[in-house]
Amino acid sequence: MDYSQEQIQKISEMAACFTPIKEMATVLDIDVLLLKTDIRQHQSPVSRAYHKAKAETSSLLRRQEIELAKIGSPLAVEHAHNYLLEMDSEEDL
Repeated sequence: MDYSQEQIQKISEMAACFTPIKEMATVLDIDVLLLKTDIRQHQSPVSRAYHKAKAETSSLLRRQEIELAKIGSPLAVEHAHNYLLEMDSEEDL
């Protein structure tokens, strides 16, 4: 499907808030299966916007968790350790 710049921007905004795809489709009045398919097409503009926005928010949350770990939050320390393990495992691929 061809998406307008406005639709792509809205998808990006919603992805940044971790909005489920089903809700995105409802807001945009798009068939949910079509939107899911388009998001899976990693070279499409809608997919890139979705994944980039999601990754940027995820990165911000990880940064906040690292800051909490630095000041001694046990749960944040555990999460930070898991992030490091995840990162290390991807480097081996």
